[in-house]
Amino acid sequence: MYKILKLKTVTLFFAMLSLVNSQTFAESVANFETDIINQYYKTSLTDRYENDGINQEVASKVANFIEKNSQSFEYPFKNLLDKNLLLLNYSPDRKLKFYTFNISAGGSMREFESYVQFKQGNKVITHALNDGGFIKAIRQTQLNNVPTYLISKTYIGSGCEGQYAIQATQIKNAQYKSVNVFKTKTKALDQINIHYDCNYYPKNIEPFDMDRLYIRVSADLQKIDILVIKPSGELTQNYLRYQKNNNNYQYIGTVK
Repeated sequence: MYKILKLKTVTLFFAMLSLVNSQTFAESVANFETDIINQYYKTSLTDRYENDGINQEVASKVANFIEKNSQSFEYPFKNLLDKNLLLLNYSPDRKLKFYTFNISAGGSMREFESYVQFKQGNKVITHALNDGGFIKAIRQTQLNNVPTYLISKTYIGSGCEGQYAIQATQIKNAQYKSVNVFKTKTKALDQINIHYDCNYYPKNIEPFDMDRLYIRVSADLQKIDILVIKPSGELTQNYLRYQKNNNNYQYIGTVK
């Protein structure tokens, strides 16, 4: 009887210790978030914000913090989101958390810096993404019986030109990697990019939703259609269709 009570006491002690540690960790992240806002938010409202590289400082400090503090994976960073100092995206299974920062340094070209976090056992891994796109949405499917994430991104080259993209990624051997799942007639791609020119935007679609016109993804993720654009930049009504099978997305032809 004494051993049972002792065991229960020890279990209760560690449970309370875990709760205290969780609260302490949450407070430390919240304090960090408050410090970032107090230091940078007013600066971000001035004309010199981008030219002085303040947004890059914010990105670097947050990235350094989340890499060293695994509790950041569970923290929503609501205040940084409200101040537009950070954008977060989650995979549908909530196993991937994407941090995106605007690190533009003035002018109409927009630059972004992103990081992804995910768990491997009890460890949280933070991985830098170096392709510079603005992450807009994450979709999830299964290929080769492996969770596969379809990342919708926008690259902004100027006020009117850039690219829309869809990228396929997986977690392999505790690493976040792009995977060649888009099968064309001649090769396999991990990402499909399509150039846009706002001078050819249809009048009946809001610019923020334009990526859905250029790259159509069916609700069941069985079909991905890529808009055909003439060399002049004029849009057509035709799409290159990629059909999902067990292993990849195979190009099958042109559709309307």
